[in-house]
Amino acid sequence: MTAAVQPKARARYAAKRDAIMAAATTVFNDHGVSGFTLAAVAKRMDLHPVSLTYYFKRKEDLAAAVLHETMARFNAMLEQAEVHATPAARLRAFVAAYYETRRRAALGQEIPLAPFSEISLIEGEQHQPLIDAFTGLYIRIGRLMKSPDMPWITPARRQALSRLVVFQLTWSDTWLESYEPEDYGRVAARIADVMIDGLAGEGQVWPDLPLLPLGSPVAQNDEVTRDRFLVAATKLINREGYRGASVDKISAELKVTKGSFYHHNADKDELAAACFARTFELVDDAKRRALAAGSTGWERLWLATVSLAMHQASAEGGRMLRHPALAAVPHAMRRRVLIRFQQIGHSFAGMISDGVADGSVRPVDPLLAAQLVLVVFNASLALDWRNQPGDVTGLMEAYVRPALLGFFVE
Repeated sequence: MTAAVQPKARARYAAKRDAIMAAATTVFNDHGVSGFTLAAVAKRMDLHPVSLTYYFKRKEDLAAAVLHETMARFNAMLEQAEVHATPAARLRAFVAAYYETRRRAALGQEIPLAPFSEISLIEGEQHQPLIDAFTGLYIRIGRLMKSPDMPWITPARRQALSRLVVFQLTWSDTWLESYEPEDYGRVAARIADVMIDGLAGEGQVWPDLPLLPLGSPVAQNDEVTRDRFLVAATKLINREGYRGASVDKISAELKVTKGSFYHHNADKDELAAACFARTFELVDDAKRRALAAGSTGWERLWLATVSLAMHQASAEGGRMLRHPALAAVPHAMRRRVLIRFQQIGHSFAGMISDGVADGSVRPVDPLLAAQLVLVVFNASLALDWRNQPGDVTGLMEAYVRPALLGFFVE
């Protein structure tokens, strides 16, 4: 009898654990690492928090399990892709597998994927194994693009582009719901098309134009200004997430008191909203200048995208908030910010459509291509593999150029 009971007990245990993982993934998506607690997961399941400790002793254990599960699913997608013979075919298959997973999740056939944006904030003994697994995932994605026939795709380029792929795929969290699940396959095909063949129309070359001057130099004196709070808050939110960038940490970054913080800012939410507004002002400025300086759709798109990407990587004039900073932002603010991101996406889609009309941009899906372009410049900070402020040597050749001309361009 005991032998008969054990399989049933194991099945119940597995089913309960799966339910906890599903609830935890939703909490993780909604609140980020800093807002992730066993109590929040238990509340979602209408359970007492103590009942979860039978399965996961600490919140870090559950958060790590959620992230490892998502990485395991990414590795399963990679297994489907790695059987193909060419880098282009492997990349297409990986993108298709990702959106098939998203389709099944949208239909309730799988649990959602967890975000990677705050993986480095998991503390304790779970931290290093997660970082090691995440690094291994990037390396494996980079190997999709490796070929003895294309020696110009260097390890540095593969590393940069593998990160770009992850950022571009996971950015679809913000816009994919506007498509019906049955269309996700078409979305995947069109996104892979832009990744592989780029945006430049036939006969177009990489422009030899001066980049647009964006932003203004950050003051180097000791005066504490509103602008310096914006720069410091942007830096910390990019690094530690919205919840991790506390008033205390922002004040410490500028070596001022909390009293000085509240003299210049109403509260952290107001400061964060201003950081996003400053980010959007930079993008709007780049679009206006590009429209005035470029003679074709391709040149205007190039000027705006490349200027923003290099500005973001170099930190001259202060960086933009990276889109992963949206994790754990209060819902009302998140909604406003996402609306602005989508407005900017539509604006870039218009620029792309103009280029298609004048023949300087390849025929592509303008809205989907625009979403990829947003990630190209927004994520360039994280894609500088040296991660040294001001050191952007090689970024143009190993990342920005293939991001716009096609991943495999020589």
